[in-house]
Order: sequence, then C-alpha cells, then structure tokens
Amino acid sequence: MFKRTLIFVLVLLLALIAAPTFAQQGEVSLPEDCVAVSLEYWNPFTGPDGPFMGQIVDAFNAEHENIQVAMTTQSEYYTQLGTAAASGTLPDVAIVHADQIATQVYRNVLRPMDDIVEQMSITGENFPEAVWNAGEVNGSRYSVPLDIHPMTMFVNMDLLAEAGFDTVPTTAEEFAEVAGALTSGDNNGFMITAGFPIRQIFEMLLYQFGGTSFNEDGTEAAWNSEAGVQAAQWLLDAQAAYSQPNLEVDAELNAFKGGTVGIIWNGIWQTTNVTGEGVFFNGVAAAVPQVGPQMAVWAGSHQLTLPSQPDEDPCRDAAVGIFINYLLDNSVTWASAGQLPANNAVRESAEFAEVQPQADIAAGSADYVFFPPSVPGITDAYVPLDEAVAALLNGNATDVQAELDTAVERANQILQQNRDTFGEAPTASS
Repeated sequence: MFKRTLIFVLVLLLALIAAPTFAQQGEVSLPEDCVAVSLEYWNPFTGPDGPFMGQIVDAFNAEHENIQVAMTTQSEYYTQLGTAAASGTLPDVAIVHADQIATQVYRNVLRPMDDIVEQMSITGENFPEAVWNAGEVNGSRYSVPLDIHPMTMFVNMDLLAEAGFDTVPTTAEEFAEVAGALTSGDNNGFMITAGFPIRQIFEMLLYQFGGTSFNEDGTEAAWNSEAGVQAAQWLLDAQAAYSQPNLEVDAELNAFKGGTVGIIWNGIWQTTNVTGEGVFFNGVAAAVPQVGPQMAVWAGSHQLTLPSQPDEDPCRDAAVGIFINYLLDNSVTWASAGQLPANNAVRESAEFAEVQPQADIAAGSADYVFFPPSVPGITDAYVPLDEAVAALLNGNATDVQAELDTAVERANQILQQNRDTFGEAPTASS
C-alpha cells in the first residue's frame, strides 16, 4: 500500500510541474477589484477517479490564495443538475459528458463560454477536432474538453505467448490470426456479449467501414447503410468464430479475468480491472485494431462547462477561467485516473509518456475518435440501435438489413419527437 501511495504522489508532483501549459499561451487573471472568489465545482466522479480529481482541486486551492474551489461529487448527476437549474442553485463550473452537452444547453442548464475561452487563448488547434467540436452548439461554445475515454483492447499476453505471438494485433488480418489461434478447447480468442458496450463496438466498426450513425446535422439516423451491414456482419462472424453465443453483459469481462479469453474490447475505464494487479496473468491494454478501411474509435469525453447563472460576475468568470486552465494544465494527473488528456500539448508531453498504458492507447486512438452530433436528446435516439444490435447478437433477429432499417425508422421518430419537445435553441448570451 505504501509503495502504491508513493507512486501516486510522485505522479502527482510530476504532473503539477508539467509543461507546456495553456497558461503559457493565454493567462487569465482576476480583475484588480476581485479580492476573494469562491467557486462551486460539480462532477460525477463517484468511482476511483474521484480522489484523483480531488488531489488536483486541493493543489489548486493551495496555489491560489484569492480563489477557493469547493468540489462536490454527485450521483444521479443529471437529475441533480436539472433540480439545481430549476431552483437557481447551479454550480459555477461543472463536468458534462460530450453526448449530453446539447441536451443541457437546450434545458438552459449551460451558458456559452466563448468569451472565457477567448481569454484563455484556447482554440480547436489545442485538441483533436472531434472532441473539440463536441462542445459547440448552434455556433456557440459551451464546453472545453478535459479528457477522452476511448474503446480499448485488452489482451491476455500469456495466452498470446503460448500461441506464438509477442505483439498485440493492429490490423484486421492480425486480429483474425491471433483470435483464431487462441480459440481452442475452453479458450476463446475474442469474446463479445449482447450487452454494453456492444452497440458502441458496432458503432466503431460502422465508422471504420466508412459509415456514420447520423447524417451531418443529426436529423436522421444513418446506420442502416452498407457499412452498417458490414459492421453487424463482422460482429456476427466474430461471435461465431471466436466467442460464444447469447452472452449477457459483463460475461466477457468475467471470462477474461478468469484467464480463458485472449482479447476483449471495452472502455479504457476497465484498465485497472483487467490489467496489472486486477488479473493473475499478463493483461495489457492497447488501442483497438483497424478492422475496416479507415481507423475510427468510439469514445466519450468529460467536458468542462459553465452552468447558467442569474447574474453577471466578472470575478467569478475570471476565476472559472483560471481554474479550467489549471485542470487542463494538470490533466497528466487526471490521466492517472484512467483517462487520456484532451489537450494535445499535455498528451504529447514527456510527462504523459510515462503514464502507461494510457500513453500507448492515446497514440493509436486520440486522433481517430468520433462523437454524436450536437443535438438535444441524441442519446435517446440510440436506444433502437442498442436493441437491434442486441437482438442480432442474441439470435433473436437474423435479417441484419431489416433490423437496422427498423432501428433507423424508430430513431428518426425519436429525433422528430425531440425536435418538437426541445423546440428552438436558447438564445446564446454570455
């Protein structure tokens, strides 16, 4: 325990002196008449990542006499944000997931932050294009990306070594060779279930085969394309060749931890669960392979936002800018919680290169991530796709094209209902 604590402290100290930083590009300072500012900061980090964020906030408070941040970690997070918006008690800065930005904007939970971003000298050049674009709604900026959490490949290197392989697969051909060789007796080379994150895996393959989930403006679903059929068929073929049928959610994680599965795909947040001390074998995490003609990686992102406030307060807004800058500057520490820094400069730094396996995963993932269009209620439109992919993998549906067509029809109805429900975009006023 002492050794692990010492390693964490050393990583934190390295992160706090990491360079280059955003502050060097555009320092935000408090106006002269701002004596002391208190900020409320909300986030949903109820898991083991929470203490990492707490360490960064504590360090910020120790370094800034005139700004103090009170961090609150909330469960049932978006319900809490909605309740606070109704009562006028929203925090000063909050984490919002990328696929929730537009929804929270249309619910008047978030306010634009174009002015603060300009003062911080932050532009799209500081981030991968897709994760930066996730924060723009109707031409205004409502968030700045803190991190990226991509789909990740987890590999039992002991099983690979027994089969004569010493490196993880990176191409479709290599993947098929490794998964096929490892599928023998009680062992499965690759395992997938009909539950989470199978839709996300399907979506990743859809993009790799050249498709998209929605049209450009997010008004219609588009996964019933030829690329969608290819993606679904690849999953079905992989299930038949390497996996087992009709598996429930987490079955692949449990089997992998049991040492009988060579490869699984899941979110980077599973790294500590299925590598290192989490398993009894040599489990490693790596970027997912390129199965289709073009690389693409499903990912989520925690984004920094400014919740709506009843009044203008230059002191508060300047303090928020300073705090956001600090979080971005010190996102190497946050990476130790299992995330990839969204900030290009931090992700390319020597300090981050020492944070493994996150640095290796970033090299093969960060520039290829994609996100849903900035449309309110977009997550609702995924439900028919979730059900369609699950039905195919469970064997409850056999006609791939028909199943995807039906899911698109249902999703388009949901998208139209959402347009009716959310109405016109709120007026963007800082």
